Amino acid sequence: MRSLLPRLGDPRRTLFPAMAGAFLLAAAAGNGCAYSEGGSGMSLDEHTYVSTSWQPKTVSLIDTRTGQTFWSSDVPVGKQLVIRFKPDQGIKGTATPDRMLWEVMDAGTSFGHLDNSLAVPPSESRKLDMKLRSTPELPPDLAPPVSNHQPAPPASAPASPG
Repeated sequence: MRSLLPRLGDPRRTLFPAMAGAFLLAAAAGNGCAYSEGGSGMSLDEHTYVSTSWQPKTVSLIDTRTGQTFWSSDVPVGKQLVIRFKPDQGIKGTATPDRMLWEVMDAGTSFGHLDNSLAVPPSESRKLDMKLRSTPELPPDLAPPVSNHQPAPPASAPASPG
C-alpha cells in the first residue's frame, strides 16, 4: 500500500545541504562579514558598539594586569565601532601577543574591512569597558558650528574736549 504523504527522500541528501549552508553562513560571519550591535553572537571575539544621541559611547581596552587603559575610542554619534581580536597575531614573546583590529563606520554597516590594528594583551589579561557620555549628544552634522571669531570690540566714544 502506498503512502498518501509525499516522500521526503533520503535524510542524508536533505540534511547535508542544510548543514553546508549553515556552515557557510557561520564562516562568512567569522570573516567579519556581518556586523550587528553587541557582536556576532558567536565566540569570535568580535564586538560592535553603536553610538546614538541618547547613548553616546566611549569604549576602552583595559590591561587587567595593571588596571590601566591600553586604548580608548569616543564613538561619534551615528557611527559604530567594530572590534575583533586575533590571538597570536601581535608581538610574540611580549606582553602584547594578540592583535586587535578595529574600524569606526556608519551605524548599521554590516560589511567592511577593519583597517586599524594594534598589538594588545592576551585575552586573559584584557577587558573592554563601555561607558556612556552625557546626553543628549548631537551627531556631528547637526551640532552647532564652533566659531573661532572674536566679537569686534565696542566702538569707543570720542574723547570729550577737556
